[in-house]
Amino acid sequence: MPTLDSNVSIHRATREDAAFFPDIERASGVLFRQLEALAWIADDDVMAEAAHLPLIDAGAVWVARDAEVGVVGFLSAQQVGGVLHVWQMAVNPSHQRRGLGRALLRAAAVFARDADLEAITLTTFLEVPWNEPFYVGLGFTRIPDDALDDRLREVLAKEAQAGLPRERRCALSLNPRVLAD
Repeated sequence: MPTLDSNVSIHRATREDAAFFPDIERASGVLFRQLEALAWIADDDVMAEAAHLPLIDAGAVWVARDAEVGVVGFLSAQQVGGVLHVWQMAVNPSHQRRGLGRALLRAAAVFARDADLEAITLTTFLEVPWNEPFYVGLGFTRIPDDALDDRLREVLAKEAQAGLPRERRCALSLNPRVLAD
């Protein structure tokens, strides 16, 4: 497992940090060009800067900050009832495979544990190495379609309406203590 660079630290995001998120998400999406059926995602829309602001204000967004170059990754989440839902996580390709995704998820897990939340959830692509297998390797488990709650069914349905192939998407869940303790 790669270790976090000594010059990179994880912090709660500020409103000013949100300006960097679209470019980071766009840059991280270039990986999808490796997958013929999903290559179009590299040129697809990203989460707008303004969409991150209420999540930042609620305290559920973290950044990976390189002391030399600034914000190089982020995780944007939202508390929904007893769950923390991850809407987006992205790391600039220049800093991928260094443990930043795991560190961002750990910060979210500590938040969720300290808030006594029951789970962290997210939706992602099945079988894409930097998606479902990455999260499963950290302890997430796939929620079978017949066990999805209304909220996650709605998230997946909206993703499908936006053009993401539903048959290639899944929802995952994690007890926050798995990463936080």
